[in-house]
Amino acid sequence: MELRTPGHSATLSRFTWTPDRGLDGSRTALCAEDIMSKDVVTASLDDTIRAVAQQMADRSVSCIVVTAKGRVVGILTEKDMLHAVAGGGTEFYRRGVSEQMSSPVHTIGPDTSVLEADRMMEVRCIRRLPVVEDGRLLGIVTQTDITRASISLHSLGCVSEVMSTHVVTVPVEEMALEAARRMSCSNASCLLVMRGQTGAGLLTEKDLLKRVIALQKDLKQTRILDIMSLPVVTVPPHCSLLEASKKMEAQHFHRLLVAEGQTIYGMVTQSDILGAIRRSAEAAASQRRVLHEQLSDLVQRAIRDLQRVRDYLGEIPHPSGGAGLPARPVPSPPAQTVPCAAATTEES
Repeated sequence: MELRTPGHSATLSRFTWTPDRGLDGSRTALCAEDIMSKDVVTASLDDTIRAVAQQMADRSVSCIVVTAKGRVVGILTEKDMLHAVAGGGTEFYRRGVSEQMSSPVHTIGPDTSVLEADRMMEVRCIRRLPVVEDGRLLGIVTQTDITRASISLHSLGCVSEVMSTHVVTVPVEEMALEAARRMSCSNASCLLVMRGQTGAGLLTEKDLLKRVIALQKDLKQTRILDIMSLPVVTVPPHCSLLEASKKMEAQHFHRLLVAEGQTIYGMVTQSDILGAIRRSAEAAASQRRVLHEQLSDLVQRAIRDLQRVRDYLGEIPHPSGGAGLPARPVPSPPAQTVPCAAATTEES
C-alpha cells in the first residue's frame, strides 16, 4: 500500500508472514525433506514374509515400503509382523507381502512441516511416513527422525513428567509365543522380563523380528531368556528428557526403564519424549501467532496514522491556489544599511 503526502512520500508494503516463516517470507520451520532418511528399504508384492523379514533384520530397519510400478502401495512394520506371528503357526512365513502389509499408506510431501508430520503420526497412531512427490518415493520420516531434529529446539522437563507408570511384564520362564501374544493384546511395543521382583531384560518387537521371525524359529519352543535384550538400561526419574533422548540415540534404543536401585517407577519411550516436544512446539507456535497478530495490528495502526497525516496535509490551503502545488516563494525585502557611530577610544 502506498501513501503520499504533499512534498513527502512514504511507502508501506504488505508482507506475508506465518508462524513458520520469517518476516522476509523465507521458510524457518523444518520440513520432511530436511530430516527424512533417503535410503528406504523396499519390497515388491511378489515377495514373501520370510524374505522381507530377513531383509528387515539384515538392514536393521523397523519397516519396509512395498512398491509396485514405482508407486507406494503398502508398508510392512515390526508391529504387523508381531500381530501375525502371535497367532502361531509356521504358514505365516510363506504368506505374500500383500496379505500382511498395511494399505493404503499415509504419505507426506517433501515440504510438509515436521510439526504437521508429527501430528499425522499422532492422529493415525503410526510411527513412520513415506515421503512422496509426484508418485515417486523420496524417503521416509520416522519418530526417531523427528525426535532427533526437535529435541534440542525445546525446553523440556524430566522423564518422571512423561513416563508411563504401566509397564507390561512377563516372567523370564515364559516362551516367546506367550510374550508375542501378551504384546499384541496389550498393544505394547516391549515387555519388561522379570526374574522374581527384578528386571532381567527387555523384549521388543525388534527382538522378535531379528531373533525369531527372521530365523523362522518356532515361538512355542523359543525361550524368552534366549532372545531378550540385555542389559536393562535405566535412568532415574529426575533425568532430563534431553539426556534420556541422547542415551536412546547413542545406544539405538526406543525406550528406557525408569528406576532407582531395585525400585521401578515406569518406562519412558521415544513416543513419550516426542509428545513433550509436540506440546512445547504447539505452545511456541501459539505464542508466535499471538506475536504475529500484535505485529499486524501495529502495522495497520501505522497505516491509519499515515493516512490521517496525508489527509491533514491535503487540507492545508496553498497561496498559489493550486491544490497539491508548492506556493511561489515570497521575495524578501531589500536589505537596509543602518549607519553606526564610529567607535572612540579614550586613552588614559
